Amino acid sequence: MKRIKLLIILILLTACNSNASEEDKIHSPERVLQLERKNMPQRYVVDPISDLDIQAEAAILINAVTGEVVFEKNSSTSLAVASMSKIMTELLILEAIEEEVLRWEDTTKISDYAYTISNHPGFSSVLLEQDQTYTMEELFHAMAIRSANGATIALAEAMSGSEKEFVALMNERARELGLEDTHFVNSTGLTNDDLQGFHSTGLLDDKNMMSANDLATLTKYIIDRFPDLLEVTKLKEFDFQGETYTNSNWMLTGTEVDFIDVDVTYDGVDGLKTGFTEEAGYGFTGTVQMGDVRVISVIIGTEEIEDRFLETIMLYEAVEEQM
Repeated sequence: MKRIKLLIILILLTACNSNASEEDKIHSPERVLQLERKNMPQRYVVDPISDLDIQAEAAILINAVTGEVVFEKNSSTSLAVASMSKIMTELLILEAIEEEVLRWEDTTKISDYAYTISNHPGFSSVLLEQDQTYTMEELFHAMAIRSANGATIALAEAMSGSEKEFVALMNERARELGLEDTHFVNSTGLTNDDLQGFHSTGLLDDKNMMSANDLATLTKYIIDRFPDLLEVTKLKEFDFQGETYTNSNWMLTGTEVDFIDVDVTYDGVDGLKTGFTEEAGYGFTGTVQMGDVRVISVIIGTEEIEDRFLETIMLYEAVEEQM
């Protein structure tokens, strides 16, 4: 009889623990979220913004500390993003350096493809020569600061042997990071038709496609994992083979631009990537530190070159008003 009673007690205890466990599974995410909100210091909190007249085709602003969306417009729509897709190229190169697949001091020669694109009028470029070798560090700075297309291709080829193989890695990494609205056909963000017959993935009129949300997610990931990238992207200019090139990000403090009549600089901006093609319009993925808060912004598809920065300023000023 005692054994029977003991067995009944054990069964009842097991059932109670099971029910408690199931209840925990149901309610734990909410409890954790409430706990996180409760414990998050007020200085890291940014309230949602909803009343901004952003004219860009798509936009998003996220709190880089918490990952929460502060503002969005068409943020899940997959659009042409031009050179902003180079953020994925940057990530793959930085991971290759970390894993010692590449070293900053490694050198590479310039292929016909990289040479042709780097010397094409109207493309963002540093002029590459085929009778010289270039280090990974030189090419990376040219890509990250100047948005140099030829340098980007040279990096892709140095890492993977061909741009086609590198693009396969870009798409694989996008899937691993959960970037569902992203697809790459080249390393640079140019439309395949711009690649002078060198395109290796997709059709002639294909281009790199991403959503604003995916760009923000990718940007948060890369600066969380490789914060020193911002030490590169905040440089207003850099020297490359005896020539001085300026940063394509005109929001950096102290930047002077003769092409526009308005000042688009903003204190605290330290990155990250501009983009432009005829198909994509003008875009900008920005990072800025405001006191204890860092925010990440994405603007896709403005009509004028300065509008991508002016609309970014609108987002940043709306955050600053809360501080």
